[in-house]
Amino acid sequence: MNIWRFFFTLIRRNKFWFTASCVLAMLSPILSAVGQLYYARIIGIVGENPKDALSSAVIFCLVISAVIYICQDLIKGLRIYVDARMKIRYQCAMYNTIFQHTHKHSARFFNTEQSGKILAKIGNLIFGMFQLFGNLRMLFLPHLAFLITTAYLLIRINATLGILIIFLSLAEQFVIIRSYQKIKPLSQKVVKEDSKITGILTDSIANARLVKNIAALYHERKKLCNQINKVLRLKNTFGKKLGQSNMCTTLISVAFLIAKLCVILYFYLTPSSLSLESIIFCATMITRIDEKTYDLCSRFSQLQERLGSINDALALLYRPFDIIDAPNAKKLKIKTNNIEIKNLSFAYTKDKPVFKSLNLSIAPNEKIGLVGISGSGKSTLINLILRAYDLNKGKILISNQDIAKVTQFSLHQNIALISQEPCLFNRSIMENIRFARPKATDAEVIKAAKLAHIHDTIIKMPKGYDSVVGERGVKLSGGERQRIAIAAAILKDSPILILDEATSALDSESEQAIEKALKELMKNKTVIAIAHRLSTLKNMDRIIVLEKGEIKEDGAQKDLLKNKSGTFSRLYKLQSEGYL
Repeated sequence: MNIWRFFFTLIRRNKFWFTASCVLAMLSPILSAVGQLYYARIIGIVGENPKDALSSAVIFCLVISAVIYICQDLIKGLRIYVDARMKIRYQCAMYNTIFQHTHKHSARFFNTEQSGKILAKIGNLIFGMFQLFGNLRMLFLPHLAFLITTAYLLIRINATLGILIIFLSLAEQFVIIRSYQKIKPLSQKVVKEDSKITGILTDSIANARLVKNIAALYHERKKLCNQINKVLRLKNTFGKKLGQSNMCTTLISVAFLIAKLCVILYFYLTPSSLSLESIIFCATMITRIDEKTYDLCSRFSQLQERLGSINDALALLYRPFDIIDAPNAKKLKIKTNNIEIKNLSFAYTKDKPVFKSLNLSIAPNEKIGLVGISGSGKSTLINLILRAYDLNKGKILISNQDIAKVTQFSLHQNIALISQEPCLFNRSIMENIRFARPKATDAEVIKAAKLAHIHDTIIKMPKGYDSVVGERGVKLSGGERQRIAIAAAILKDSPILILDEATSALDSESEQAIEKALKELMKNKTVIAIAHRLSTLKNMDRIIVLEKGEIKEDGAQKDLLKNKSGTFSRLYKLQSEGYL
């Protein structure tokens, strides 16, 4: 995705208001150039014969000038109204587009990139596009309209003279732009390194407790200072280059101005019969042309850094998606909530395969427990069922439908996930529970909370369901956060439920309350539960023991315990004896 493709994607949605704004922005400078022509005509008539100051020709020019200035004011007022309407629509389109596109990235993207860096890029992109959009409407297009109108009027006065002035102006622009193009790579490097400062700050603040607890403040400050110094050195170099470019462009502008004046003087002295009016207009307009071109170049140089920032942001945010819906992907429709895993092979890197030809069948409404030491592939299997990653080989079928051929949205609609650390927004409890089904009524939310055994705790809070939980739910205990997550899963009522260490970090009393809530939640659902605390799997129909990506044991808990040499029996014995 390049800048202009992204820009026109946004404009396409608001073509009318954008076109109206641009047309109005160009009308004013066009009228200004025409007004200068009538102003020069008045000076020319009076200069040649002062007695004609009140002649009909002068009065006509004055009337036309007055009409032009009045029209300019009317256009300005209309443009303010149109700009206000257009900016609102443009802003909504940009925020929605970036927000929606960013959320389409896979888990790999968000695991690789820092959240602070992503947010910084979004901010840079939005600010940069607003600047680009404003400069295009309020500067580049109006100036271009003025220059084209002026060129036309100059050619009307004298074709050869007009063409020479236009040629010199274009040559001036070309030389200046080429001068600024040389510093563009450096500006992009400055932006890239500058964004790393925000990433370091965000990462450190997000882990402020860890920094404090291990006395790592000075280490973090040193890391930040090193990056700041690196950016400052780059900005210093960029400033020098920019200053040199500005000095060159100033000398170039002066040289071209002298050349234009010499051309006008030459035509005046030769028998080309240029009138005083024409000379005044030409001399006045080349000065205005120089002003416009200088303004354009100055803004262009300022825009270079912003364009680098936009490109850098687009390179990250519009990176090709790791996971995309298949062409003509259909919605997942659950008839029988069974799960089939056939010949599954997957590896994060080619040299470290996680699964090789894994096969697993889970019947409708069956409760499966996944057991294994760290690195055995439990969480990876869950991520593959959620299609956080694509398979290297094989298929995962839900209700006899390949998840690679259904839409990701419909897949996630039919799966509820409760993790060890539930994600809560810094919003009210009501909003956090309703997040699972936004159209749910208050009564349905309260019913789900009661089934999750959290209702009584909520109503004792100062604001009840309107109580704000804080960032990541810090105002709640671990057990309360888990039960709110369970209430959300109950409200969602998906046919497939995944529990990823849902009770491992809780005390016994909280675990008991949550187990009651989970019992309600698991009714008439296919359940896959990861647990290191094996006692939490007593209600599972089957236990799957994974080891290095392979199924080592598969069966009911009581049957697995009979195999004294088995992995499950050994782990269960260690836990029951208190070694783990």
